[in-house]
Amino acid sequence: EAPRSRGRRGWRMAPPRSRVRDELKLANLLPPVFICLVVGTILSVYTALHLASMLQFDVPGGMQDSAMARRGLWQAVVSGILVSFFLVCYAKAVLTKPGAIPDTPEWRLGPQGGMNQWTVESNSTGERRRCKWCVRYKPDRCHHCRVCKTCVLKMDHHCPWIMNCVGWGNHKYFFLLVIYSCLSCLFIFVTGLESAQASMYKDMPHSHRFVLVFGLMLSLIMGSLMTIFLSFHVWMMLQGMTTIEICEKAAGGAAAREGRPSYDQGAWENVLSVLGPRPWLWLLPLDPALGDGIHHRPKALRDSRLPQPTTPLTASTTQAIVHGRIGGA
Repeated sequence: EAPRSRGRRGWRMAPPRSRVRDELKLANLLPPVFICLVVGTILSVYTALHLASMLQFDVPGGMQDSAMARRGLWQAVVSGILVSFFLVCYAKAVLTKPGAIPDTPEWRLGPQGGMNQWTVESNSTGERRRCKWCVRYKPDRCHHCRVCKTCVLKMDHHCPWIMNCVGWGNHKYFFLLVIYSCLSCLFIFVTGLESAQASMYKDMPHSHRFVLVFGLMLSLIMGSLMTIFLSFHVWMMLQGMTTIEICEKAAGGAAAREGRPSYDQGAWENVLSVLGPRPWLWLLPLDPALGDGIHHRPKALRDSRLPQPTTPLTASTTQAIVHGRIGGA
C-alpha cells in the first residue's frame, strides 16, 4: 500500500515510489539534453551559415575565391577534430565509472576490516572513516555520493551535466572535456566572426543574420564560462586538491585547514596523477591516471625525514607524521 500524507482536506495518497524514481530519472536527463541542444545549435549554425559560405558550394568552380575556400577547408578540419574530441571525452566521462571501494575483507566493517591499511583521514571522533550506506571503511579522499548512491574514490564532485560523479576513474576525461569545450567554442567564435562581418554588407535574409549572430554569441558565452571553469580546475590540479577538499577547507575555517592532510606532491606529480604518466598522451582520452584511487601519499609523509616505507604504515603512524608528531614534519 502506498504511504499516505495528511493535508488540510484530510488524508490523501502520496505518489508511489516508482513514480518518484521515474521523475528523478527524467530530471537527471535534463542537463545532458541541454548540453546536446547547445552543441547541436552551435554546430548547425557554424556549418550552415559559416563553413558552407566559406567553401562556396553554391558557386561555380571558376568563380570561387580559392583563398576563402582554403580557409574554410582548414577551419572545417580543425573544428571537426575539436568537436570530435569533445564528444569522445563527453562519452567517456559519462560512461566511465569513477571508482568504488573494493568489495574485499579489509574494507568491510568488522574486526578484520581495515587491517594494515594505510589511511590518514579520520572522522570527528578520531576514528577511521566509514560509510553507513555502503557499510565499508572509506579510503582517503573517498566520499559517498547520495545521487549515485555509492562511495567514489578520490571524489571531486557530482556533475549533473554528465549524470556521473567525477572521481579517480574519469577525472582525466572530465578535465579533457572542459578543455575541448573551451577550444571548440572559442575557435568557432573567432573563425565565425568573418561571416558575421561579411553579413553586414552581404545580401542575406535577416533571419539568417540573426541566427548567425545568435550562434556566435552562444559559443562566446559558453567558451567564456568554460574557460573560467577550466582555470579553476587547472589551479586545483596543480595544488593536488579536489573540489570537495576545497569546499571542506573553506567551510571549516583555519582549524580545518591546519587539521586536514595535504596531498600536494608538487605541480609535476599532481599533473601526472590526473593526466597520466606520459605527457604525449595528456590531451588524448587514453592514458589512465596513476595509482589505484585508494592509496594517496600525504605531503607531510613526503617531506618527513623518515625513510619511505616498504609496507603500508598503520593509521596511527601516518596520522602522527601528518600532524607533525614524527620526523619533524
